Amino acid sequence: MSPFPPSNGVRDLSTQSPAQVLFVDDIPELCEHMVATLASVGIQAMSVSCPSKALPEIIDGRYQLVMTTLVMSEMSGFDFIRKVRGIGCNVPIMMITGYGDEKSAIEASRLGVIDYMTKPIADDEIIARVQRVLNNLQCHGQAKPQSLSNMVSADPRMLEIFEWVKTVAPTDSKALILGQTGAGKQLLAQAIHQESQRAKEPFVEVNCAAIPENLIESELFGHEAGAFTGATSRRIGRFEQAGSGTLFLDEIAELGFSLQSKLLHVLENGIFSRVGGSETLTSKARLVSATNRDLEHEVEQGRFRADLFYRLNVMSIDLPPLSQRRGDIPLLAKHFLREFLDGRKPIPKFTKSALDVLSGYRWPGNVRELQNVVEQLAVLHRSEQIEPTDLPERILRRDCAVGTKESSAPSSSAVGPAAVGDLLPVDDWQSEPFREAKKSFEEAYLRQVISDSCGNLADAARKSQLDRGQFYRLAKRYGLTADGLS
Repeated sequence: MSPFPPSNGVRDLSTQSPAQVLFVDDIPELCEHMVATLASVGIQAMSVSCPSKALPEIIDGRYQLVMTTLVMSEMSGFDFIRKVRGIGCNVPIMMITGYGDEKSAIEASRLGVIDYMTKPIADDEIIARVQRVLNNLQCHGQAKPQSLSNMVSADPRMLEIFEWVKTVAPTDSKALILGQTGAGKQLLAQAIHQESQRAKEPFVEVNCAAIPENLIESELFGHEAGAFTGATSRRIGRFEQAGSGTLFLDEIAELGFSLQSKLLHVLENGIFSRVGGSETLTSKARLVSATNRDLEHEVEQGRFRADLFYRLNVMSIDLPPLSQRRGDIPLLAKHFLREFLDGRKPIPKFTKSALDVLSGYRWPGNVRELQNVVEQLAVLHRSEQIEPTDLPERILRRDCAVGTKESSAPSSSAVGPAAVGDLLPVDDWQSEPFREAKKSFEEAYLRQVISDSCGNLADAARKSQLDRGQFYRLAKRYGLTADGLS
């Protein structure tokens, strides 16, 4: 049996036989046929005709696999999957539909559907594909944690993502990585590069949120001497630096409309010019992009070009946040501790209670936040064991716990009037002149909102409801960097 606990909604299959499968559809005849088809080869299957009634049983972890159709009267298959994923349940889901097209296949991939089948499909094929998924889950339930590039996981959904990377990486297809800030999108992009035939070529990263809008074009395409004030010499851009390697555009949703148009031109024609130049250059780089926003929603709101979205969304994957793969938290904490110490001193051990506290924390900053916490422990901790009292105070605070009554309390990311008292004590304000108190408040506010956004200035600007340019100027005024603190 694996020493790591299975993720929410996926039980350890090594102790279960036979497998349990749930089929969800609102056509009784189809439900009966699917249950009988799977039962003919010894697979225990149940069916539910009402998606909302299926949710409690799925959340309880009764099933190792869920199958659903796309079109149902109560809610679509995609809405059903979103509800399952929204409550942190990572049970593998297969989809079968007679209304499939390229767009729905892409959406199914984005939602983490483990297999997408379009009708007509023979019963033998359905059985074979279900058995393949269950066999893979059986192996994962017994296997040790797996690694890919600099990533490590024992979570079934992450292991499926590892397989996705190995499938996509050898191709030249564009890849779009979706996920929350700090979930590991950069590491996944690097894994795609390392697993590809371009691994010996450059991997060039651009954080579109960290570069001022008036400089991003020069950053991407380069500029000629005299192209603008301060351009004293020629500079090559990131497309040229990438050569035949991989160009990773992180937080691509932060690009302005003008840059989106120019990027689309490069993707369509493979050519570009430096700012202020007339020479036509050719890009051979593979593009991998990432964002923490819902790009389809951004397109609907008119903030992102639909044609660029379709160009980028060739192969997409949704990276689950750390809160949805809690079984990985002890594994990652130990992994980071070994990585940071690297033989420099004896590696302390986390006590079970310390790991329980870490596993119960919300981790709004995802894997990046966990990594930072462990780095702090690696530097400062001196004893042989790490106890709960050795962890940062915010992790021990009652409003950070998961599954407690206090968890509904406002989090530290809610920077607003209710949190003002946490930023500066009122006594401190009263002891300063108004202008100085205002400056103190502004700086403390900016520090906190940038910290809560894990250094993402664009995300911090949205949380504070300030214009991105205005927020960037305020942060610069107080010497705050994209990493949060100067």
